[in-house]
Amino acid sequence: MNEEQYRLLFDACDRVLLAPDSTIERVAIPWLHVIREHPVFLANYVDLFEPATGGRAIVRKWSLLFRNRAGWFKQIVSTLRADGQPWFGPKELPRGVDILFVSHLLNESQAGNAEDFYFAGLANELVARGHSAVIALINHTGKDAKPLAVRWNGSPVPRVIFSGSLYLLEEVNLYRRIKRGSLRLRKLAKKEEQELPRRILARASEEGLANGSLTNMRIAWQIGALTAKLQPKAIVVTHEGHAWERVAFAAARSVRPSVRCIGYQHAALFCLQHAIRRNLAPEYNPDQILTAGEITQAQLSRAPGLRGIPVTVLGSNRGSISSLEEGQTAAGTQGRILGKAPACLVIPEGIASECDILFNFALACAQLLPRIRFIWRLHPILSFESLVSKNKKFRQLPANVEMSRMPIEQDLERCRWALYRGTTAVMLAVLSGLRPIYLKLAAELSIDPLHELNTFRVTIESPEDFLRIINVDLNDDRNSEDKEFKVAYDYCRRYFLPWNVTVLANILSRVS
Repeated sequence: MNEEQYRLLFDACDRVLLAPDSTIERVAIPWLHVIREHPVFLANYVDLFEPATGGRAIVRKWSLLFRNRAGWFKQIVSTLRADGQPWFGPKELPRGVDILFVSHLLNESQAGNAEDFYFAGLANELVARGHSAVIALINHTGKDAKPLAVRWNGSPVPRVIFSGSLYLLEEVNLYRRIKRGSLRLRKLAKKEEQELPRRILARASEEGLANGSLTNMRIAWQIGALTAKLQPKAIVVTHEGHAWERVAFAAARSVRPSVRCIGYQHAALFCLQHAIRRNLAPEYNPDQILTAGEITQAQLSRAPGLRGIPVTVLGSNRGSISSLEEGQTAAGTQGRILGKAPACLVIPEGIASECDILFNFALACAQLLPRIRFIWRLHPILSFESLVSKNKKFRQLPANVEMSRMPIEQDLERCRWALYRGTTAVMLAVLSGLRPIYLKLAAELSIDPLHELNTFRVTIESPEDFLRIINVDLNDDRNSEDKEFKVAYDYCRRYFLPWNVTVLANILSRVS
């Protein structure tokens, strides 16, 4: 998909979401929210511009139908086995709390931790300042929520974990609602004369019956019920532009119109990132956006689609990368790197296909540069064993390729370059003095989180490009006052800043 098609796509999807007849059931459809230009994400939209024909079209139609029917059947089975509770946690929850955080439980090991994966110790700090807080968690573990919630018994900040099923009648009612919304979109598709809008309406009708849409409606119901019980002054949700975030705001406002709805931008923003940069109808928009650092604050403040929503820096649990060592300077960091043995850190995202792209490329480079060591790192959600089982090339690696299981700090200490694509781990690499080398594939929209950085970072498309960059660096006697590195260092330092709990405390002091 090229940039023109990408822009046509999000513009057409936005028109569907912003239409006068749009409902919460429509806004709950994940597929209509074009998040960003990553190829894995855009794979869901390729058929709009390259529609299947003949047998492929029939297979596609029936596979979507089977997916939706199977998803609903699975949900009914799960509902019949569940007890219908909307969430699990303390039997008694406080009423009139100051702030409700909506976060995520990503794996079982996080259950019982004092600090939240996304919001760290913010809630605890607010409690220490005399405020009250509750954390609600969306369960991504695939495990039963009830025993996980018990691990937080006695916590100064109550936690609840949303269940995956409501009572049967509630589930049936939610399904009827999304089905009505789906039928409405199908009728609109039949009336639409323009080809791309018609395809989008038709596909949105199908996606409206998918499990993701039902899940988002359930989350909206749960957040509405929890807001009614807690009566919070403010609600803070992780904010990337996803459908569930938008319906969460609407659900909270439906039971407490005065609640302050806040979106927390915690991840990198890519060059063409879209959904987080545009407003929908007022009930679906945040009253305020808090960011991880100054770079994303500036990017969102410039976004014309946000139409004046205030944007403030809150900080991040990754803010510690801005001060790896007490008193560390750009000059000191770069000075250490220049004396190292030549090694390249290879850091893909936590996506198997992205690991294949980078590691296969690194293998080709390793053959061209036997004197350079290539150190492969994985995102924690993946394992080398799973990759090796699917890719025979990775079973016997050259002597200059290593699958690292060391702490990332140790790998950074022994490398001079970082080969990457869409991972924000490259920020840490730059702050450790490594030159970032971005691999761009032909005819692909850039997914470089350092897209604004015009110095020090380099872009390559082939092993020969990589060879040229390495040779230049090895023959370069740059001193520790390198201006290009200073610019890159400062940029990455400001991307994720340390937490500033006073920002939230000030917000709470202004709301009733």
